[in-house]
Formats: sequence, structure tokens, C-alpha cells
Amino acid sequence: MSSWLLALLAIAFGAAFVIGGIHRYRTSRAFMATAHRVPGIVAGIHRVSTTDSYEFFPVLRFRTLDGTDIETVGETRGGSFELTRLKGRPVPVLYDPQDPRKARMDTSSGRALAGSVGMVAAGCVFALIGIVMLIATAT
Repeated sequence: MSSWLLALLAIAFGAAFVIGGIHRYRTSRAFMATAHRVPGIVAGIHRVSTTDSYEFFPVLRFRTLDGTDIETVGETRGGSFELTRLKGRPVPVLYDPQDPRKARMDTSSGRALAGSVGMVAAGCVFALIGIVMLIATAT
């Protein structure tokens, strides 16, 4: 594969990561702008099989502001160790008042800030590497 093609691929992947990180951040901010915050507990762990491993999601139990009891699988992935440690413990929960089954823990991972910043940072690094490679092949 030629150097300039590899450079363009790095730039494209970088741009995709930046766009994905910004989209994730904006989606999370839109959710948080309308979400209600209530106390809840991590009632369990939901394991989803992927192609070569597993993903883990918290099972959240909480009461909505109108008094409805909800138990749902949270939208934010977590590590099995982290979720096992939190099982049975109180956690703040953010939920969509239009659809309370759309809920997540009110944590840094639930707010998607760290993941979004990480995606944007990784995208910038990829794009920068691609730009440097493109300049190097042009000279």
C-alpha cells in the first residue's frame, strides 16, 4: 500500500473518530438536558455476548418522579469488575421522562464525557499522523 494512501486512511479514520466523539457528546448532552435525576440501585448485571467477548450493562432499579417503579438495563456499558462492585449499592440514575426505560447511571461514563473526549483525542492523533505522513510523502 502506498504511503499517501495510508496517510489518507489515517486522516479519514481520525476524522471519523472526531465526528463520532462529537456526536456522542452532543447526544449525551441532549439526553441530560431533559433527563430526570433520581436515586436508584444497581440491581444486577446484564451480559451481552459480542463476536469475541462480552459487554456488561447495569440493571438499574429506581422510582420515577411520578412514583412508578422501574427496573431496566442501563444504556451505559461498564466493566464487569466495576458493576460487580456496585451491585446492590445506591447510584444516582438519569432517566428519560418520556421513556423511563431509557436510563443510565449518573456517573462520568453515564454522562459519556470521558469516552467522547477520548474519541476526539484519538481522532486528532490519527489525523495528525496522517497529515505528517502526507507531507512527508509530498516532499
